[in-house]
Amino acid sequence: MKLLASFFALLLLLPTLSIAQQATNWVTLAKTIRESIVEIAIDNGACTGFIIHSTAKDEKEDVDYVLTAAHCEGTNLVADLQPAKIKAKDFKNDLMVLEIKNTDRPALRLSDKDAAVGEEVASYGYGYALDQPLFRMAHISAKDVNIGERVQYQAIDSTFVPGQSGGPVVNVKGEVVMVVQRGSNVAGFGVGAERIHDRMGRYFEVK
Repeated sequence: MKLLASFFALLLLLPTLSIAQQATNWVTLAKTIRESIVEIAIDNGACTGFIIHSTAKDEKEDVDYVLTAAHCEGTNLVADLQPAKIKAKDFKNDLMVLEIKNTDRPALRLSDKDAAVGEEVASYGYGYALDQPLFRMAHISAKDVNIGERVQYQAIDSTFVPGQSGGPVVNVKGEVVMVVQRGSNVAGFGVGAERIHDRMGRYFEVK
């Protein structure tokens, strides 16, 4: 009987352990992702970006590639406190790759597939003129959402913070599944990993 009671006690404990483990995974992941987040400044505002290729070779110099939103383009473009050069941009899909000098920051990996509806994700980016980026949990609430320009967006069940544009949305593996691009009072929108692959995949570091 004691053995049976112990068995049932363990069964009751397992869900608690699972929840705690999930929380720990996100805490650890947040610390890892933080290293790749880049603050982007322009004359009339600020955005977020993230390293997608570290120590790329361009004109025999080590550089980093940073992915952000194309609507973050502006005069006196600065990323990670240094001048940034536009490497590629796609206004239709609101994607832009910047080139900066090597920062020794790690590159984030791009997911092979879009996240599924209901999947738990997290966004990470600067906002409200704070000096620290904000880590925010959400779920994918819809896929293939059309918003006027015949571009299909992913949607999450949480709005984005102003200044978070261009930041990554990652899954539990730490893979980028979406880019922060636009938001309403109740939801956030961005193109998914498959569209990012199609338009900017060649600039990502192969791991």
